[in-house]
Amino acid sequence: MSLALFGQDNDYITGDKESYRVFKGFIEVLKILLPETLGFNEINIKDGEVILKTDTGDFLIDSVSGGIGAIIDLAWQIYMYDNESPFLVIIDEIENHLHPSMQRNILPNLIKAFPNAQFIVTTHSPFVVNSVINSNVYALKYDDNKRVCSYKLDFHNKSANALEILRDVLGVPVTFPIWIEEKLDVILKKYRDTQLTAKTYTNLKNELNEMGLGEHMPQALDVLQRGNIK
Repeated sequence: MSLALFGQDNDYITGDKESYRVFKGFIEVLKILLPETLGFNEINIKDGEVILKTDTGDFLIDSVSGGIGAIIDLAWQIYMYDNESPFLVIIDEIENHLHPSMQRNILPNLIKAFPNAQFIVTTHSPFVVNSVINSNVYALKYDDNKRVCSYKLDFHNKSANALEILRDVLGVPVTFPIWIEEKLDVILKKYRDTQLTAKTYTNLKNELNEMGLGEHMPQALDVLQRGNIK
């Protein structure tokens, strides 16, 4: 609140340019991190209250949902340490309080908002695990000697095996990573309105194999047959 109050000149206060820069910079960070469906635009101060102005209405910052509040709090903590030099951020159970759609976007958005940061996070959410293409994912599980060991998951070349390990560790079904879904969409769109012949079957299989997704040929064929292409 103080950044907003003292950042700009008014009849009673000489503005502080640095406070104004920090305040406006934080607003830009929130525009990246908050869900697009919210339509966040601005922060205003009215009657001593901090108000989020959005396309869906104006909200007191103290009355936002737990997920929105968690993102704002996390954004502020990281933003105050971001000085344009490389730095490391460690977050435990990043999915806490977040709707599944937010879980899927939180890491990609953090990386976009803070390009100088390297993130190390723990999570039990499959939506977080497979949300970033350029990442190293390790699953912790017991070995035969009851010791906790880490297993690096290879989504690029052995996605089926990686998904199997995740199902075992997380105990819940795991969907394709969002970036794999996007690549699949690109491939499958090539075959829209194309008759499935031996040649198209072979071409599709070869493209999936190049992505390390050859084992998912049946699902790809099912999508084509149902016309369920984005």
